[in-house]
Amino acid sequence: MGNLKRKLELYEKIFQAFGPGVSHCQVQQLATLLHVSERHVQTLLKAMTAQGWIKWQASAGRNKKALLTCLVEPIDACYRFAQEQTNAGNIEQVFNTLSFNGRNASTELQAFLNSNNQSAQNIAYIPFHRELEKLHPRRVLRRTERFLVMQICQRLTSIQHGKVCGDLAYNWKANQDATEWRFQIRNGVQFHNGRTLEPQDIVRCLSSLCGSKVWHRCYQHIIEVTVLSGNVIVVRLNQPDWYLPRLLAQVEASIFDYSTTDRLIGSGAYSLDIFSSKMLRLCRNSLYSHGTPILNQVELWVYPDWAQSKACAQNQVCMKLPEKTTTIAGDRTSSLQSFSSTFLKIQNPAQSLQNREFTIEDTSECQALFHQLSEIGDNHSCVEYGNYLATKDVTLCSIIDENDSFVAWLKFFRRFPFEDLKLSPEILETVEQSLYSIKNEPNFDLAMNALLALKHWLNDAGIVVVLKQEAFYLEISEKINRAQLNGFGWCELDQLWSDHL
Repeated sequence: MGNLKRKLELYEKIFQAFGPGVSHCQVQQLATLLHVSERHVQTLLKAMTAQGWIKWQASAGRNKKALLTCLVEPIDACYRFAQEQTNAGNIEQVFNTLSFNGRNASTELQAFLNSNNQSAQNIAYIPFHRELEKLHPRRVLRRTERFLVMQICQRLTSIQHGKVCGDLAYNWKANQDATEWRFQIRNGVQFHNGRTLEPQDIVRCLSSLCGSKVWHRCYQHIIEVTVLSGNVIVVRLNQPDWYLPRLLAQVEASIFDYSTTDRLIGSGAYSLDIFSSKMLRLCRNSLYSHGTPILNQVELWVYPDWAQSKACAQNQVCMKLPEKTTTIAGDRTSSLQSFSSTFLKIQNPAQSLQNREFTIEDTSECQALFHQLSEIGDNHSCVEYGNYLATKDVTLCSIIDENDSFVAWLKFFRRFPFEDLKLSPEILETVEQSLYSIKNEPNFDLAMNALLALKHWLNDAGIVVVLKQEAFYLEISEKINRAQLNGFGWCELDQLWSDHL
């Protein structure tokens, strides 16, 4: 097979796009994906079929979809060829092949030599009930996608057990009135593609976030993000905000490589290796700035039928499927209870209770709540989870704490368009002034008390009514250690290790 290295590179693109197993696709799709002609695609398909990498079952007609089956992992196909060349003594060819798609030949040689030792392959598996949305820090709103972005990307700060800790930034300081923040950035951090993360990458990501349609209301007080010197980022605000470091620890504030558009590239504990409709694979980042994870890989497999028996609050991480698991709950020593979803009804209580138009999130829980609360004559329309842009008379939605209940509620109050409910100017002014005073209070305990007071006032007024809270729980393999439930209903993957004894 001529130029096998190049064909391996093209096969890996196919595998990353379609994943293992059977998929429906067209020759034209493959030509676009590989940036080659349709005639060359036919040549490649024949060669890859001959190698035993794929099965291709064509359908009659130009626009008919064929069946594509990826039979072997690209790296396994590489190892198979490398073993043949090793046996033949062609070591130079081995190094050349192992470096396909920009891999480090020396590092891959070590992996190749250890590939027969399967016990060294620490892989965790996540069974899941629905197809994932494309991962992008500012576009994903569902908690599992946001959790996965957290594993792939870093932010300036992070929240650990309710406290602000460093991530890309190792030190930060505000001016006297908290209208300017300076963050000192770590040197030498690398994106997963090997490119050095520069201060301008942070400026670009945060500046773009301020103009995001979804997140603009939360970050509109940021008027400028600049680089002061080699490793100092300056964030200037048009109003005080003593909790900006907490805000910049959120998923949407993740820093990623803007130069790559086909997949998310960050600098976090795990890199995104495969993203298909059936499977997502994360691989550990050996250059992660906070220490290399112990697990080599984490694979999420999609099982749509599992949705019938899976509760929204339930997730699972295991070492094989099926496997005996144990249930873990949240770390109750945390100062913030970030381990549940809170379901809300939002309305103008002064409006008529007849023939109402409900806006409900597209979750089974919100749909069930509509059937419980609606009256004859009420209608409803479903919107994407976390979408507040199409509110009507009554909104049924949920809020997830995401490790920081304080910021989660602040962001919710900022994002929800209360003005669309036709509330009185006095109520709208009270909400706005409360949010301003909370961010202007440097004492966190006092700010939290003010936030709770706002929540209770809105609840008692019948405007933002808490319907129920649903605690998260996580099913974990008995062989997995150090798993602690986080505010996404998952656990931090870089902290896990498996017991093979």
